[in-house]
Amino acid sequence: MVTDLHSNYSSPAGRECSLAAARFALLTPASRVLDMGCGYGDGASNLAREFRCKVTAVDISEENIEFARSLAVERSVSHLITFAASNLLNADFSKEPFDLVLAEGGVLSFMTREKGLSLANQWTAPRGWFAFSDLVLLTEKVPDEVKRIFEDEKYHYETEASYRTMLAAAGFDIQFLCLVPQSGWDNYYAHMARRLEDEKGFFADKRIKLAFHKEIDVFYRLEGFRYVGYLFCIARKVR
Repeated sequence: MVTDLHSNYSSPAGRECSLAAARFALLTPASRVLDMGCGYGDGASNLAREFRCKVTAVDISEENIEFARSLAVERSVSHLITFAASNLLNADFSKEPFDLVLAEGGVLSFMTREKGLSLANQWTAPRGWFAFSDLVLLTEKVPDEVKRIFEDEKYHYETEASYRTMLAAAGFDIQFLCLVPQSGWDNYYAHMARRLEDEKGFFADKRIKLAFHKEIDVFYRLEGFRYVGYLFCIARKVR
């Protein structure tokens, strides 16, 4: 069931996940947050509006950053957010680490998980907080049609167990971990369906439209939620 008609999150982990991470981190107006792969800026804007904290929001897509800036202006929090269109693999925030680092929307999969977790650790202050969301496989036996949509030669997905191992190796202690509920997927796909009506930009590409239409069809028609899930985790830096 769709519970957030206005979500601009580019993953099933939405507003409540961002706010949960912020509450674990006890954010205040003095806190600093890094949003790795901010997408359309919903997470950054929500945290800035709710906690009046300072947010650095980075995304590799100029189009995403433009949209995120507009959203921040619309929500009257643009003065609290610093946006940057940049490749995180070339960034360095280790000299001024953050109280909370967010890696939502599967950004760790695009960076490769070990590298992404290593950078997140470097950019998190001692005893600081790290939260991420990413697609995981729920079972070893996944129907071919589902697997072709959610996994290919480039993006091989982890499981909850393998993520637990990687987080410990990266110096993080898990404080909270769960699978995003069905409503998160419904909100995400409702957002995607709206974007597929775009006549310019990323979603105007016919190949992108076709790919997302196929994904939505497979997820609901073949009950893809039985085989893939979205993992949300809040962890604390311990070393």
